Amino acid sequence: MTDRSLGRRAATGLGLGVILGARGAAAQGAPWPDRPVRLIAAGAAGSGIDLIARLLAEGLSPRLGQPVVVDNRAAGGMAIAGEAHAAARPGEALLLAPSAIASTVPYTFDGRLPYDPEQDLVPLGVVASEFLCLAVTAGSPVHDMPALVGAARAAPGMLNWYSVPGFMELAFRWFLHRHGMDMAYVAYRGSPQAVLDLVAGRIQVAILPLTPALAAIRQGTIRALAVTSQHRSPSLPEVPTMAEAGAPGLAYDPFTALFGWRGMPEAARQKVAAALADALRDNDYAARLGQAGMVPQSGSAAALAEVIAKQRDQVQTAMRTIGARRAG
Repeated sequence: MTDRSLGRRAATGLGLGVILGARGAAAQGAPWPDRPVRLIAAGAAGSGIDLIARLLAEGLSPRLGQPVVVDNRAAGGMAIAGEAHAAARPGEALLLAPSAIASTVPYTFDGRLPYDPEQDLVPLGVVASEFLCLAVTAGSPVHDMPALVGAARAAPGMLNWYSVPGFMELAFRWFLHRHGMDMAYVAYRGSPQAVLDLVAGRIQVAILPLTPALAAIRQGTIRALAVTSQHRSPSLPEVPTMAEAGAPGLAYDPFTALFGWRGMPEAARQKVAAALADALRDNDYAARLGQAGMVPQSGSAAALAEVIAKQRDQVQTAMRTIGARRAG
């Protein structure tokens, strides 16, 4: 082997090393996202959160330049979704959940919370608001909130109820306490199953998102007494708000929010914010949400932080009165 060939091999090796080093450096400093992103959804398949997640995944994928894949993590009072998000590698996942995952669950979860609501849930924005309704079985003699109070008082312990986890569950426990109502709480992994049991009469009262409940309400197999939001739902304009129905303590506007990961770089936050704002302007997104009984929102990270702070105040006020899991 000649000195010239050795020189060529050395040069080739050096060149390859420079190329590989450059590739390694590029990979290490590659802008986020450089691989598919999981969108962890704190809701079961068929729920409102699931629908929002799938619409967002469609909208964010082309804007982020990577596939966004929905990963449903239901049950556990949203703690399972929060835990999955906290356990994911940095940059691997985003979390879609009701704002209650940061404002309510930290105060109502029984045991050690498997995520840090301050560090693991980085507010990115409000993406939708979902109407909640209080509904009863179709055969129930109850047609308004005063009648519900009367029925529960007349049959202590005989009526079963369910609520979506978070502030509304706590608020309804407070409502029962204030009105001297004895009702048994039944837990579900998600609202779709609760709707089926309400239709079948296995539970008699439920606070549900309109998305899984709307078809049953329109078919007359369950009856909506009131919606929790400040304004009536465009999907059910004949159904009063809680304030109109005489139960202002049950008024609540539920927001669905997008969260980033612990230590999320500012560049990644700005990229998501821009992609999210653009996706939420899509008319198809608004139309499909409206058909499911929801309203699109485009709140900023600061607006989400404000919502969470307000809800935390509401939760702490309620808990000072009744505690988190007081029997019905």
